[in-house]
Amino acid sequence: MTIAVADKKSLFMEAKNGMLLAEHLDTGRFHSVLIPFFHGIGDVVMVLPILDALRAKYTDIKIDLGLCRGLDQDTFVPDAVLLDGDWQEKCLTFGYDLVFPLHFPLERIADTTKTKAEICCELEVGIPPVCGHKRLTAKKLVGVNFQMTSIPWVANAEPEVAEKIWNDIKEAGFVPIETLFQHVFHNPTNERYAFVDTHVRACTPKIETLMAVLNSCHAFVGTVGGNFHMALSVLGPQRVLLLERDLKAGHFTKSNIATADLKNYTGEVKAFLSSLNA
Repeated sequence: MTIAVADKKSLFMEAKNGMLLAEHLDTGRFHSVLIPFFHGIGDVVMVLPILDALRAKYTDIKIDLGLCRGLDQDTFVPDAVLLDGDWQEKCLTFGYDLVFPLHFPLERIADTTKTKAEICCELEVGIPPVCGHKRLTAKKLVGVNFQMTSIPWVANAEPEVAEKIWNDIKEAGFVPIETLFQHVFHNPTNERYAFVDTHVRACTPKIETLMAVLNSCHAFVGTVGGNFHMALSVLGPQRVLLLERDLKAGHFTKSNIATADLKNYTGEVKAFLSSLNA
């Protein structure tokens, strides 16, 4: 969510000004609050139970968490307000009644009886100590392989088609990961396509690692080759789609697996993944 600039002036306060956040909210003066929170992923995860506790206590107040734009943290906080580096200069025009940043004080090295979140509740928020890790739902991986080592000209997906397939996996609600390891027999013609941003090419090529990666995937989509055959054995034929070019499924398996024609691709991958969720 992006911020909407309004004419209304907000009140900017911090705990160091003398009142904790809950003390402000208890006055009944505020109906919308922005909590800017410029911290790393760990602190953001830890503050979520505090945010839930505040929303549960003050049900009549809109309470938004402001996160730094560009850090990808809105992936697991989709309702966050994304803020730029100059938010402090602009926050009074955001349209909230109150802007109250949390600085999330450091843990006390000599005291393990209170977590960092509990210290924040004590020193900044003003609610009974809250501590925990909210259960988050993660997208599932789909293993992908677009290239064949030995005879790539009869199997490889052209970059334009491969990118469509990569994007179809994302649009189906999954995270694609290229499973091509650059092993001792790696074919140098099989360069990584520019759009492939998640892969294992820099990992030490070990078969046990390949098997572990495939086992972590919800499904596999790829051209024929070692990864394809391993995926059939690790995931089973119901979760494997073969990207066919000149080589076809019937050349390698009697199982009734899903396929897509690389020479005439029409979105079969998205349909295949959707069927697995049905």
